Amino acid sequence: MILTSKQNSKIKELSKLKETKYRKLTNEFLIEGYHLVEEAIKKDIVLEIFEANESLKYPDSIQVSQDIIKKLSSTKTPQPIVARCKKMQANNKLNKVLALNNVQDPGNIGTMIRLAYAFGFDTVVVENTDIYNSKIIRSSQGAFFNLNLIETKDLASYLISLKTKGFKVYSTILDLNAKKLNDVAFEKEQIIVVMGNEGQGISDTVKQLSDVNLYIPIEFESLNVACAAAIILNKIKNN
Repeated sequence: MILTSKQNSKIKELSKLKETKYRKLTNEFLIEGYHLVEEAIKKDIVLEIFEANESLKYPDSIQVSQDIIKKLSSTKTPQPIVARCKKMQANNKLNKVLALNNVQDPGNIGTMIRLAYAFGFDTVVVENTDIYNSKIIRSSQGAFFNLNLIETKDLASYLISLKTKGFKVYSTILDLNAKKLNDVAFEKEQIIVVMGNEGQGISDTVKQLSDVNLYIPIEFESLNVACAAAIILNKIKNN
């Protein structure tokens, strides 16, 4: 039997998972695309799979119409697969942390999650952001499922708690005390790299907690925050 009605109670409930409020209420979220579903299966967080293929890739999938996939998807031309997943549990085994201070753009956040994983970081902390935003998940290209992801409403307080455990904070701040990136000697462990908001940079409260301020010397005004993160994380990996 193929589910075709958008008014089906299960489909209507699933569609609510596109909303932040409902994701927080249920501790569930949706993913789409074969690659992301494969990564989620590896982490044992998939609850249900919905496919719009005549021949199902996964035996336990619920077969639906492509119109149902479009209703559940957040993209214009979705792949014919969507999965309902349970949220992942964050842990306290932190070592190399990328902290995002009110970064707003989901694409930037997803890209930096991908970069963090590529350059050997184990944790990404986001402030005032729903980490399960579909664009963040898509932009991360599967790295999303391989990192410790932490949400906080107050990054400054979170940094204080880590500093008491011996973590050192490196912040992208251009001031009189800032060092050129190539002049910074990063610790090998227990480090936090803070990237700031696209327009406002790093907040004053977070600035006060920085142990090392650094900047990337360039010939023009500024870099996209994800580009800057890539340069810094690469420097740390090859330090």
